[in-house]
Amino acid sequence: MTLESVVQAILESGKAEADLILEEAHLERQRMLSEVREEGAKVFADAESRSREVAARRRMQEVARGELDSRKIILAAQKDALDEAYRRTLGRLGDARGDDTVLRNLLKANEAEWRAGRVFASPKDEAAIRRIVGDRYAGNIECAGGVVIEATDGTHRLDLRYESLLREVWDESVKEVADILWPSKPSKK
Repeated sequence: MTLESVVQAILESGKAEADLILEEAHLERQRMLSEVREEGAKVFADAESRSREVAARRRMQEVARGELDSRKIILAAQKDALDEAYRRTLGRLGDARGDDTVLRNLLKANEAEWRAGRVFASPKDEAAIRRIVGDRYAGNIECAGGVVIEATDGTHRLDLRYESLLREVWDESVKEVADILWPSKPSKK
């Protein structure tokens, strides 16, 4: 064999070995890329799943917050409407002039109390109350109407002011009034 043929054989052998190494490297590269792609796909799928869960949770929280805010707004509007109805009712009671029937009935029902005590009333009701109780009238109080009867010794007071009477009736019936005005949805059983 000549030197040139030995060199040629070594070159061919080296080229074959280099091709084999390149082929193995190429296969290793493909295997590594495949593993990285699989791992990347898993990471991406996990991240996407977590993101969807977070988004769904946030969406539920926002919907719940929105529902709560809307309930607060509705309740505030309902409270305002009830407060306005209360104010108007008290105003109408206080503005009822010329008809002493309510005052007469209050005093008649509590005659034993005022006969043994003193009677106070609003300035606008003074004349009517004086006609009924005479010298038992003790003075004026600021109120929409009605009377306050006090024992002579000051030990107890009977508050029959329109404000107090309306508050009692209101407290007893406001839930019923609200249920009539704003019926709640029937419960599902």
